Order: sequence, then C-alpha cells, then structure tokens
Amino acid sequence: MKLALVLVAVAPALAHADPGDRPWHGSVSAGGTLLLTGDDGQRGRFELEADLEPGSRFGVLVAWRQGSTSHDGLLGAGLVYEAAAARPRLVVDLHADAGADLDQRAPMLGGGIRTSILLFGPIGIALDTGGYLTIAGISGTRLAIATGAAIVAAF
Repeated sequence: MKLALVLVAVAPALAHADPGDRPWHGSVSAGGTLLLTGDDGQRGRFELEADLEPGSRFGVLVAWRQGSTSHDGLLGAGLVYEAAAARPRLVVDLHADAGADLDQRAPMLGGGIRTSILLFGPIGIALDTGGYLTIAGISGTRLAIATGAAIVAAF
C-alpha cells in the first residue's frame, strides 16, 4: 500500500514528453495594431507575421509592420519561445525581433508577448503586445509600444 502511495505521489514528476516527439508547428497571421507610444503621427498599422517552431519550444519568426501606404514600415526577423500552451487551442509565445525601419533606413530591436486562441479548427485570433526601438540618431530614435489583434492560421 505504501509503495502505491509513493508511486502515485512521484508519477507526475516522472511524466515528461520526449523533446524529439514534438511536432513541427507554427502560424501565419495578419491584422491591425494600435501604437500607444512612438506613433510618429500614425496610430494604426497593418502587420503580417509568420513563425515556425521545428520540433521544439524555440523557433523563428519574420514580420512586416507597415504604418500606412506612404510608409514602408518595419521589417524584422527573430526568435520565438513557446512559453505556455494548451495545444491545440491556446499558445503563449515570447518573441524577440531585430530588423530595420525601412523608411528611416535605421536598425530596429523589439520584442513582446503573443497569445493565440484558436476558435474554429486551425483559425483563431492572436493578441500581441510589444515594444520596438528604432535607433536613428538623436532626433529620429523612438520607442513604439504597440498592442493589436490579428487573424491567425496555425499548423
């Protein structure tokens, strides 16, 4: 009886998934974002983003964040870490981006947190909040803090 109680108490600590068994997964999204700071006269912007995690919690992303038709926006690539998941319906990712502000031809660094909630099969909504620092001299440097929502397709 005591052995059974010990096994029941220790079983959750022994249960783990083999990292090699984790399938490839990722998502593609498109949506809108509201800039809370550093808007430079443009509060809203359109975003496209794709990420891929090849059999682990770590992966890569590429994103294009455009302010308006008169601006080329930000182009970035970076790393993604799946911080939490209740697959297949809910995923929380942390991301770190590096790239360029295409208008100012200046480097950009950023990062944030993104929560994807699947509603209909592989289609859902992604809620993203992040900060993006464009380094363009003394007068052109700005920190844009953004929050937004996008339609996401996960695989």
